[in-house]
This record gives sequence, C-alpha cells and structure tokens, in this order.
Amino acid sequence: MTNCDNNRKQPFNSDEDQRDSLAISRRTFLNATAFATTAVIASHIIKKPQLAFTSPPNIASDGVKTEKWIASSCLNCSTRCATRVRVVNGKAVRIAGNTLSKVSEGENCPRSHIGLQVLYNPNRIKTPLKRTNAQKGAGINPGWTEISWDRALKEIGGRLQKIRSDNEAHKLLLMYGLNTVSNEDLIKRFATSYGTPNLVSTNSLENEAEKFGGWMADGNYTTSAYDLEHSNYIILFGASLIESQKPVARNLRLWGKIRRERPNRAKVIAIDPRYSITAAKSDQWLPINPGTDGALALAIANVIVSENLFDKDFVQKWTSGFDEFKNKVLTSFTPEKAADITGIPADTIRSLSREFALSKPAIAIRGRGATCWPYGSYTSYAIYCLNALTGNIDIPGGVLFQEYPEYRNLPDAILDSIGDTGIKQPALDFHGNDKYITAHSVTNQIADSIISENPYIPELAIGINTNFTMIAPATQRWNDALSKIRYYVHIAPAFTEMSAFADMILPACSFLEEWGYDHCPPGSGYYELKIKQPVVKPLFSSMSVGDIIFTLAKHCGNSVSASFNGIGDSAEGFTRFRTSTLLGWDRFITDGVMTGPIYKYHKYDEIFNTTSKKFEFYSNNMEMLLKKHGQWTGDRSTCLPGFKSVQFLGDATAYPLILVNYHPLLDIEDGNQNYPWAQEIYMVMHGYGWTNFIEINEKTAGQLKIKDGDLVWVESSFNRIQARARVFQGIHPQVVAMAHGQGHYYCGKWADGMGSNPNDTTQIHMRTVYFFSLNTFGCR
Repeated sequence: MTNCDNNRKQPFNSDEDQRDSLAISRRTFLNATAFATTAVIASHIIKKPQLAFTSPPNIASDGVKTEKWIASSCLNCSTRCATRVRVVNGKAVRIAGNTLSKVSEGENCPRSHIGLQVLYNPNRIKTPLKRTNAQKGAGINPGWTEISWDRALKEIGGRLQKIRSDNEAHKLLLMYGLNTVSNEDLIKRFATSYGTPNLVSTNSLENEAEKFGGWMADGNYTTSAYDLEHSNYIILFGASLIESQKPVARNLRLWGKIRRERPNRAKVIAIDPRYSITAAKSDQWLPINPGTDGALALAIANVIVSENLFDKDFVQKWTSGFDEFKNKVLTSFTPEKAADITGIPADTIRSLSREFALSKPAIAIRGRGATCWPYGSYTSYAIYCLNALTGNIDIPGGVLFQEYPEYRNLPDAILDSIGDTGIKQPALDFHGNDKYITAHSVTNQIADSIISENPYIPELAIGINTNFTMIAPATQRWNDALSKIRYYVHIAPAFTEMSAFADMILPACSFLEEWGYDHCPPGSGYYELKIKQPVVKPLFSSMSVGDIIFTLAKHCGNSVSASFNGIGDSAEGFTRFRTSTLLGWDRFITDGVMTGPIYKYHKYDEIFNTTSKKFEFYSNNMEMLLKKHGQWTGDRSTCLPGFKSVQFLGDATAYPLILVNYHPLLDIEDGNQNYPWAQEIYMVMHGYGWTNFIEINEKTAGQLKIKDGDLVWVESSFNRIQARARVFQGIHPQVVAMAHGQGHYYCGKWADGMGSNPNDTTQIHMRTVYFFSLNTFGCR
C-alpha cells in the first residue's frame, strides 16, 4: 500500500491508545474508543446532497387521505423478517416490524427500512430492454432499445425451445441471488423440468463450507441454528452476530436480551482478526491470525478432553468416533502448538476452554470469517465438535435443528427424454464429480469453465436478482465469462453491473410488489412462515419473477410447461397452492405471518442423519463419499476434524499483508447499493458513509507512514485498487480489511463511484489466497 495523498486534509483522526497486547478485553478497548466513536457517528457522517428519492403520497382530488397497513416481509437479506407497510394514497411510506412475529419479536434491523428505496429506486428498469451493441465489457455502452414484453418473452422462449430441440438442455445456465423462497422453489423446478444441471446461487459463496462441516458431523447439509436466548457462554468464530450473521434482526433482538435483560448476562467472546461491531460489544476480543480458527477449536478440544471437562453422558450415548478424535487433539493440538499457529497465548486458550466447558449451556458458533478459507469445511467441523464435546446439542441454550413449514407437496417435475439426457451431463461447476466430490454447488467454478470452454459454453444464461460480477472473488473472471456467453438474460428490478452484459433485460418487481411465501434461515429452531404481497401496484412495466417463470415455462412447451400446470398458474396462485395446508388465505394475507409450534429439545433419535445415527467425531459420511468416488486411501485423518495451514500466493517480502473482507450491516444483499439511507450510515463502526476503507493497524500504518484518511493503493500480485486508509487499533497488525458492497459503476448515482470493491484484487485458487502489499511504491 502506498500513500497517494499525504497532503490532503484528514477527514478523521485515530485517537485510540496504543497497546502492546493483541488480546485485550472489551472494557479496556472501549474505554479508549467508545466515546470517540460515538462522537464521530453523531457529527461526522459524510453526506451526499439531500435530494428527493421517494415520491410523496398523492392526495386525492377531494383532499381525502386513504391509509392502510399491509402485511409483507423484507428481502434485503436472507433473514426475510415479517413486516407491515404503511401505504398512503397508493404510496408506501413506512416499513415497520410485524408484532405477530416471534422470530424478530416485531422488530426489524435497519435493512428493512431500505425497502422503500428499493421500491422507489430511480434506477429501476422500466421496460424490457434489448442490446444492440454486440461488444460486451465493463464500461461498454450496451445500446439498449426498448422492446415489448410479448416480443421479449417470445425471443427468449424461442431460444429455450431451440436448445431443447437440439438436445442440449444442459447448455442452459440458471443463476440466482437472493429471492423469495417461493421464487427459489419455482427456479429449481424450472431447472429440473428443463433438464439442466447448471443451477447456481450466491448462497454457495458464503455457506457451503459451514454446511459441509455440519454434514460430516450430523448428516444435515445446512447451517446451524442456535438458542442464543438461553445460552450462558458464546464463542464466535468469525461470526459477526449483530452485523452480518443470519438471522440478523433476531440476533440483534436477542443480543439485547442476553446482555441487558437477564439477571445473569451471557458472556461473549469474539474471535476475529478485525474489531467488528460484534467484537466491540463482546466481553473479549481475540484477534486471531487469519485462517487459523480450526487450530484454535482443536486446541480448545484438547484442554476439555485432557482436563476431563467433556460431557461424558452425551459423548457416550450420542456420539461415535470419540476415541480417534481424542487421540488426534491430544497428540497434535496442544495449546502451545495452537498458540504458535493462531497468535493467541496458550494461557488464554486454556482459560477460554475451561470457561466454555463449565458454563453450560454454551455455544461455539462458526461464521463466514472462520470457514471461508481453504479447508473451511474442516474448520467448520472442528468448531461444531466443541458443541458435541460439551453436550450442547439440541438443549436449551445450545445448537438447534431448524424446523421448516410443511408446505403443500408439489407433484414431481416431469422429465422427458431430452431433460433426462441434459440433466445427466457434466455441470459447469463440476459439483459432485471427482474434482469437487463434497460440493453441492461451486459457484466460482462457473466462470472458469466458461472462459476455458470446458466442458462447454452455455447457449443461454439467465440471471435472476444476482450480481456475481461484484460479489464473487476475482471479478474480472465474471466479466470475461459473461462476455463469452452466447445469450444472457438478466431479470431484476434495477440495473447492476451484471445487467450491463445482458442481451435482454426483463424488469422484475421488487419484493414489495410481488406475491410469494418466505421463511427464515436457521436461527430460531421453530419455523415461521411469512407472506409477500403487493403493497402497491407494480411500478412501470415490471413483472414478478414468479410470473416470468410461469410464462417462460409455457413458452418451452412439452414437459416443462406440463410441470407448471396445476400448481397455481401464477405467482399469487402458487403462493396460495403451497400455503393452503398451513393457514387460511384471508388470515394469511391479513396477519402476514404464521409461527410453528414450540421447539422441542432432545430429539436425538431424529436429528442425526449419519450411519451411526449419532453425532460423529469420525465422519462415516465422508469415508463413504470418498469410497464412492474411488478416492479412499485408508487415511482416516481425512474423516476427522482437522487443520491445514493456508498457503498464500505472492512474494511474502513484497506482499506481507493479508486482506480480509466482511459484510457491514448496511450492505444490501440484492447486489445493488443505490440507496441513500444505506449509503449514509454504511460504515457504522467508523461513523462514515458513502465509501469503504482499507482498515490498517496503527503500528503497520506507522511503518508505512500512512495517516488516517490517506488515499492508498491496495495491491496483490493479481490487481490493485485505491481506498482511503482507516488507521486504528482494531485490526491484527498483519491484516488489512475492507467491507463488501462498494465499488459499483452501473447501479446509479447513489452507488456508482463510491469506494472500492475488494474482490477486484482477488483471484481464485483451490488451496491458496493472496498476500497483499505493504511496500511503498509511487502513485501510478
């Protein structure tokens, strides 16, 4: 990194006290920072000119104001909180929580309020658009021309038909981002009936390693739910619980309960290379060496086992493979060895382990910051094992097993001979084959496969509410891949970087204009069903994603069309069809929410989907998978929780820093950031909006002669970007950090040109990540 602007006036100053110790308590750190941070947030938020963004309510000609509240649910993150929307004379003017919701208890996080600006975004796509410029690339004008819905759908439908008539159904690529659960169900059904193995989502960019680690242990390929409300002790491994860990609104509400509303508040330990919002609110922050959480988890297990602190009754009755696990942690992961790897002192590891084991109920939570590294599945497995070791599985205050609404069953999708042939072809992401035997989805592989034309280039790709060119690592790869796709259809409410590569754009409704059903990701244990219904008439010429899919299925004809008969025939009808067995329709659209029965604990004879029907410290699931693919070597360590050091690309002398990235609370998950309310308080931890920073430790910055607010280069051996420096003590000295969500160039005036995208500096490699530069070089 290089100082490119040393003489400019500094917009902020770092006033944290300098300390020698990395592991510092919450109280010590907050004494130095809390007041200063509050003052900055109150008085120094960077603002854009305040321009009208939403239209005021229309007043009827007779001067009478009509007002109503309509039940709906949010979609600015996958938590999908139940909401109520105030509508005045046909205009949505306020979004509030639904008091009938038990998941969020009638509260919403700040993201929900951004829904009004998602609805009234001035960069909304108003009509179907067709590309006239054959050349594609970032910064190239697509030459959009308006086209009718009828012509657009006929053109797309004709291409879908031709691909199937050529017996190449597998050459359809379907990509989707955050959607309602009902839309996701329709998208998956379309892929199956059409006969393509190429269905990928943004979800796999964050949670696949966590899911697979859980599958190795308990046989369930899903993220975990946690009974935070009743827990006494919580260790957060890279999990920013009140910033980005789902379900966010529930976590925020429960944080108040466990920290302020109980006579004995829960103790929280945040393990993260950076001082996150969650770390600032925790009892202790441990700035771990990045990518080493697995070693720490196994060392904690070492102490618990060696000091006989584990739950003998649970381990004996409901686990298998304990002896092999015990032998591994005792011989290979002593606190002293882990201290060398993690940077956390051995004495700290011992005290942390004892507190965790003796504070039952307690939870070890694995988050994206711990698992999104090479070998992240084994890290997830290792952290999860701490909960089993201490008997904190399916008990009050422990790990829960999420329940889901029992929607009305769908008839099986019809698969004709064309579809049957297509779906058996190799997938572009190679999931489930000998290269990625453990993966259900490998989103990042898609771009590489298209660029290399191995195994083929899609004839048609459809992207639904996604923006891989911004949110996936190595963004240039996605630009190159999208340029090679022969025909790309983008379906979304507003322009994004990915839409700039489209051959056809279809304007979709926002989540406040469409019908659908939703439920939360794992969190509460019990389920909660939420409705989506139009709170206003669809703006412009937009159509809901569900209705677009039903229409495209009809254009395909044959088995595809037949697969969509009798399930509602529209987004509204499909919502009725699927939820009719759960709640009366009139009550559902009025209440907007239905909560399942009280969660029942101790379901040990039901929750483990393993060969032993127990929690497995040695994964028989993994052994069977390796044998199925002919990759079993007899090395039993491959089926145990483990840790391998991360390899870094680049010259460590020239590039000695490690970049970590994170999702701030106001990073809206629809791939867009063209929302003034979100931008204004984007960097809440630092009290600034409209940008993101490169966060640098005070000592590291001093060595580079970089001051708070300087413009610097952030460089890897792959690429470089510019960013303002944020110098403070809240980050590991060998680490720099950047927030996701900025660096847009095709989203609109409220997002374009704001900050930088850290993904522009990264590249994909199976076993390695990049070093970043510390050396000084001239501004170029």
